[in-house]
Amino acid sequence: MKAKNLLFLVLFLSSCASTHLSKVQVEEQKMMNSWIGHAKSELLQKWGPAKSISSDGQGGEIYSFEKTMSFGQSAGQVYAGSSNNIYYTNPQNRVATRVYNFFIDKTGKIYTWQLSGRPGN
Repeated sequence: MKAKNLLFLVLFLSSCASTHLSKVQVEEQKMMNSWIGHAKSELLQKWGPAKSISSDGQGGEIYSFEKTMSFGQSAGQVYAGSSNNIYYTNPQNRVATRVYNFFIDKTGKIYTWQLSGRPGN
């Protein structure tokens, strides 16, 4: 009986963890979904020139846009070395690049999207 309860708890918690999206991710998905059906010209007018353009393998194109986000700095660290010397590491900028891919069909309409890179906090 305990093994069944433990298995249920593990499965429940893993399903919760795998489906959780942050508020920022949900908003980002809504924004990307709002572009479905829009014309390529509208996309370019709003986003500017794409970082890269490639084939979607179906006669359409994939327009990729990059956005670099800053999450501030991590604190420097103070630590003692093996001979009791004191060392300090400099603060590090925390940045991530997010790639927004828009798939555009032969008629110039956006039909799907894909994101890669670290989502915003």
